[in-house]
Amino acid sequence: MRSLPEHTVNELVNLLRQGELQAFDELYYRFLPRVLGFAKTFICDQQEAEEAVQEVFIKVWEKRASLNSELNFKSYLFVAVKNQIYNKIRSAKKFVDIADMGADIASSEMHVYDKLTNEELEQTAFVLLDQLPQIQKKVFTLNKLDGLSHKEIAAMLNISVRTVEHHVYLANKQLKANMLQHASMINIFLIFLLNV
Repeated sequence: MRSLPEHTVNELVNLLRQGELQAFDELYYRFLPRVLGFAKTFICDQQEAEEAVQEVFIKVWEKRASLNSELNFKSYLFVAVKNQIYNKIRSAKKFVDIADMGADIASSEMHVYDKLTNEELEQTAFVLLDQLPQIQKKVFTLNKLDGLSHKEIAAMLNISVRTVEHHVYLANKQLKANMLQHASMINIFLIFLLNV
């Protein structure tokens, strides 16, 4: 049962800094669908995405005393999830056999990987999202970033569930194609995690 739904995010962060568990629960309830949707845009495996998000929320609780209530908590969460995924990729990369990739591709990808910053990953992902046709962008954002189901989106936009599924499929396909054209961390996401 939610006990603090009327509080603002800044008020909740202040309460969380004081160790208020109910404030943490309310923040978790408010932001979980969005950050999980964001994580799933990079990690197709539901369990892996959930694990990355759970680890972020655990860190939020552990570092609650040092949270800055003046900063945008939503942005903080998205950056933390992005960093968590970045670290997962870095760890997974250690176990990839270079012989499985072409020498040129492996060399190029690793060079780019080493230079890539977290900000570049976020900027590239959102730039590519902005290049989608308007309806695909809207449906994809509602589904992956806001965590709405296909049925909820269909009702909201007054279209069929099948149409929503089709737009999500097309958006995924287009994003993957565009991501492969960019020499960035997103390539590694696709090569190692999104190749389904």
